[in-house]
Amino acid sequence: MADSDPDTLPPELGVPQLVWLIEQVDSGQLPVEELIRSFRDTHEDIERLGRPKYRSKEEARLIWDILWMLEFYSPNPSLEENPSEWHSAEAVLAEVQRVAKRLKEV
Repeated sequence: MADSDPDTLPPELGVPQLVWLIEQVDSGQLPVEELIRSFRDTHEDIERLGRPKYRSKEEARLIWDILWMLEFYSPNPSLEENPSEWHSAEAVLAEVQRVAKRLKEV
């Protein structure tokens, strides 16, 4: 996450950085494209350090919901072979908003 503002991103690599990204996109402080660009790489960096430390199974599931959306993200789903199987930035944003709401409840 070298491109993010180091003064606002949680300094220690871990799940709080992923949650921070979700919250920032949900609040409109970051564009969804920033999350699309960096979320998977950040998660992979966290996994390289060992098993991620989630606060709960629900938090882990919610993080994985976003990872799954990003696995099938396309900047232009209509150009894909099976467009209905791909997610647009708008679909990713909707999922981030759903996940942010649920994270506040866990």
